[in-house]
Amino acid sequence: MNRFKKAEPEPTDPAALPLPKNFTWLTRLRPTLEKRGIQFDQLRLILATKSLLASRESSGLGSMFNNNKRRAGSGLRKTFLWNTLFGAVLGLLLLIPTSIVTTFTMFMTVQLLTSFLAILTSYSSLILDPRDRTVFAARGVNDRTLSFARLLNICFYLGMTLLAMGGPGIVISGFHYGPIVAFGGFIALLFSGVLSLMLALFVYLLILRFFDGERLRNMLNLVQILLMIGIYVGGQLPNLLPQSMSIFGASISDQFSWLFIPAFPAWFAGLPMLFAGQVTALSLMLASLSVVIPIAMTLTFLHFSGVFEVYLEKLNQGNARPRKLGWWFRGLSALMTRPGEERTYFTLGWRILGSERDYKLRVYPQLAYGLILPLVFIGNELREMSFKSASHFIAYAGIGVIVALAPALVNLRFSSQPQAMAIFQYVPFKTHGLLLRGVVKAMFARLFLLPLVLITVITTAIGGFDALVAGIAIIILTYGITLIMGWPLVGSQFPFASIYSTNANFRGGSTGVISVIIGAIAAVIIIFVGGFLGGWIFPLFLTALGLTFGLLLGHFYRTNLRYELRINTEPE
Repeated sequence: MNRFKKAEPEPTDPAALPLPKNFTWLTRLRPTLEKRGIQFDQLRLILATKSLLASRESSGLGSMFNNNKRRAGSGLRKTFLWNTLFGAVLGLLLLIPTSIVTTFTMFMTVQLLTSFLAILTSYSSLILDPRDRTVFAARGVNDRTLSFARLLNICFYLGMTLLAMGGPGIVISGFHYGPIVAFGGFIALLFSGVLSLMLALFVYLLILRFFDGERLRNMLNLVQILLMIGIYVGGQLPNLLPQSMSIFGASISDQFSWLFIPAFPAWFAGLPMLFAGQVTALSLMLASLSVVIPIAMTLTFLHFSGVFEVYLEKLNQGNARPRKLGWWFRGLSALMTRPGEERTYFTLGWRILGSERDYKLRVYPQLAYGLILPLVFIGNELREMSFKSASHFIAYAGIGVIVALAPALVNLRFSSQPQAMAIFQYVPFKTHGLLLRGVVKAMFARLFLLPLVLITVITTAIGGFDALVAGIAIIILTYGITLIMGWPLVGSQFPFASIYSTNANFRGGSTGVISVIIGAIAAVIIIFVGGFLGGWIFPLFLTALGLTFGLLLGHFYRTNLRYELRINTEPE
């Protein structure tokens, strides 16, 4: 008979909304929070309102945690499953027959990279959203309360990401090292997530403090990439110790060294070492750093959290006049497009990509993987090679950027102002494909071409003429792959005609994980085949392949692509 009972309507009065179940524990901390200047009643209303709005979405953040079975196939659940699968593969690192400090350093390095990438891509819109202050300040919410609510919201979803990506590895470590070590690894995993979040927040705080306008947006993108590289380099520092031949070929030295202090991914091997009974100077130092530093950074940020909300207002600032298009744009436009419609669409895509902050926050960090992955692939092998042999592999280092192609193309669907594209509903198209082809080419030219050229210059200085030929081949091949992937990933939807949404963030994150795996496999094959063969025959083959892709697919866009000219102002 319960099925015939009338469902109770959910409360719509914000004052009647209780704390979400995930945050009921905050009630016990109410006196402490209020002493720190946090308005607990206002905090409850903010968290309850955000939870209610999320639960009403058919495919948003809250859809993963509500009880509506019709939403079981939501994009967020699929992303959670993909992350869990990725975490299971990553957990295999803990089965490598070597020391605990080695396996957990490798595991935590990748965990920090993936969680930090999730923060920069999936959660950047939550962290850097200046609209919350405008909305909630009207109800008398102070900046410290608003910032604390933002931090709690992000921590909840980041915790789900850590559980998916790190949980399988912790379970595997329990079978390999025992449940006590696994418990230590679980605590270390939580603190690694706190550190990655605090690193992002402090970087954002510093950049927001000293920059504004377009320089602020550009600095955010640059520092994101540098931090991703810094995390990887930090995880590799213990390999410089005398007893460390290779992170995969031998164990990292477990002797005390000050070199472990800047190697912060290695800090989180300290707790598993202690729980395994390895009470040494090194394990005590690493464990202390892994606990004290994240807690200290959290307390420090909470002290400045109100200032963070004030600085976020800078993101609403715009330039009074549009930036002029320089010689780099004019040269690429003439080289890559024909006069007429396609060049007009190339210019449109170039300008939009230069002004879309959300696009940069989602895509630019992926480029860091393109710079890191070649180091991962060939770094250990190069140590055993002569300089001449190593230069053959280094020549193909640029191919790593293909891991960022899929997220970059998927996010071409979205814009912060999709209504602006409504004008194209009234423009007569000779062929729909010219618009997409121009936009895809602009994306390649603006995001990928310059890094590829810089990498080619560096590898040419190392490897000479053969490296130059290989670098040009990689540029042409990447261009051809971009056109191949552009049609299926964007072609079914009008570019820049959908509004960004949280669900789009998670789908983009899922696409990013898949593209990293597939792109990494393709990059490994190209780097090692090219390195072993050497010479100019393999680069010539890659050049011919890229030109074939470019010519055939370029013609395909023009003759076969059709899609509905529809503007989506509602979140997907």
